[in-house]
Amino acid sequence: MTRKHGPTATGLALALLVLAGCTGPDTPPENTTVDQTTQQFNQLLQRPDIDQATTRYEQMYRRVRDVIATAAPGLKPWQITNQAGGSSCGNDFAAVNADLGTDDAVVKGLPNWTAEGNIPDDKWPHTVDAVRSIAAEYGFDTSQVTVDRPGDHEVVFHDKYQAELNVGTAANTTVLLRTGCHLTAAAKKRGAPAPRPTY
Repeated sequence: MTRKHGPTATGLALALLVLAGCTGPDTPPENTTVDQTTQQFNQLLQRPDIDQATTRYEQMYRRVRDVIATAAPGLKPWQITNQAGGSSCGNDFAAVNADLGTDDAVVKGLPNWTAEGNIPDDKWPHTVDAVRSIAAEYGFDTSQVTVDRPGDHEVVFHDKYQAELNVGTAANTTVLLRTGCHLTAAAKKRGAPAPRPTY
């Protein structure tokens, strides 16, 4: 059976991760302390805020789509198939939100893009190399092949913030991008964890 690409389990996991956090803050980890909250917040202070990170990722994302279209000219024009979404960060930085009742630390899923058509097997290695070259300029220095069979391929690139760029082709060709965890611009400007809520 030929599947439309239609992300694989990896791509679906990215989408579910973003959507799952939209219903509310993370569940507080047991025995969260002020020190843990401050430590996690200070780690995130060393990163760009989510707006700065998103701007940079969007620039890379455009270049990736362009290089894929050049490498595989038989593809139809790119179209957005899912809009951007966001959620609170997961376990690595759970204290920043859960302990304080805020959404200071967030991840964001950029819009999913799909081009009708398949990247031919003989063009796939060159396409991946071209994407890898661009992604490396933006700090995506590791990659993992998640699908590799005739007419059906997928590779995922990561950066040091655990952002994920997913490129796959089957009946259609899809690119997905989810950021790692970043502070909101307001939280980074504040420069310290929000005051603990008093009830």
